[in-house]
Amino acid sequence: MEIESLNSIIGLPRWEDLPDIDLYMDQVIKLTDKHLSPLGVKAVTAAMINNYVKLKLLPSPVGKKYSRLHVAFIFSIAILKDVFEIIQIKEGILYETKTLGLKPAYNLFVTEVENAVRLVGNQALQTQPTLLLEGELTLENRILKLAALAFATQRVAKYLIQIESEGEKKHD
Repeated sequence: MEIESLNSIIGLPRWEDLPDIDLYMDQVIKLTDKHLSPLGVKAVTAAMINNYVKLKLLPSPVGKKYSRLHVAFIFSIAILKDVFEIIQIKEGILYETKTLGLKPAYNLFVTEVENAVRLVGNQALQTQPTLLLEGELTLENRILKLAALAFATQRVAKYLIQIESEGEKKHD
């Protein structure tokens, strides 16, 4: 994969780019798949969305229609579900939206996802050392180094979510 093709697949919608009219389930699924499938994120299904509502990760749809808020949450959950457990996603989203506000938190999240994919992808494809990785990055070791980095960043993020969640519970 060339760097240009990597950069061309990165394009998540910002809050302002999300539809400002309510969508039916099949429209939400098409929209999320359009943006997430190039990143290798598993397709969102109707059953998944219904489960997110049951688990109170999403508010219930109004008249079987989903708002911009729903779509933003679905994008975020879909990206994070391969990395975190549902309860951690819920706690992380609640913390960040409470701290930053809904729109800024969502926009920052999709920007950071794009930046991280670009950073790691460009470094791996160019085989240049990065501040995130110790030692030389070579064609032979890049998969192992990136897998270790993925594990480490996931663990640190989970730890921070736990600390912040526990801190929030103490202040309530």
